[in-house]
Amino acid sequence: MSARATTGAAPAATSQLLTELQHADAIIKSMLNAMTTEQKTKVHAQLDAAGVSGEGMTRANERGATITAALAVHAETSAEPGAVDVKGMCAQAEIIEMQAAHIRILLLALCERLDGMQGLPQAAVQAVNAASCFATCALRNASLIEDEAVGIYLEGGAA
Repeated sequence: MSARATTGAAPAATSQLLTELQHADAIIKSMLNAMTTEQKTKVHAQLDAAGVSGEGMTRANERGATITAALAVHAETSAEPGAVDVKGMCAQAEIIEMQAAHIRILLLALCERLDGMQGLPQAAVQAVNAASCFATCALRNASLIEDEAVGIYLEGGAA
């Protein structure tokens, strides 16, 4: 196999690994959002016993650092000078879309909790109303970010 063929295979392999890692990241985050505290505690104990927890149960810091490093390597190995890295742009847009979706999920849960608060003193009602207003504004911004990321992804995918 020539050096050229080997070099050409590296960006493809890096891209596949990066995509798989990003998908795993999205799956882990979605599962965490769906799990109860009791389920998270049980999984954490199992992961600790297996010796794979790292800084936290899901190794989010380690995984995030690895994704960042893989994006940098991918950009270096796949981009020609002056060329637009469409795959990298799409990957970043996908990450932004996933993060905005997670923000939206958390804010919706917060809004549900705030809406369920009844029989509070007037000062607490004012604080809950303010928090609800802020959460609603943040929810709208998360939706706009998500929509923009989807647009960038679709635009890049069409290029």
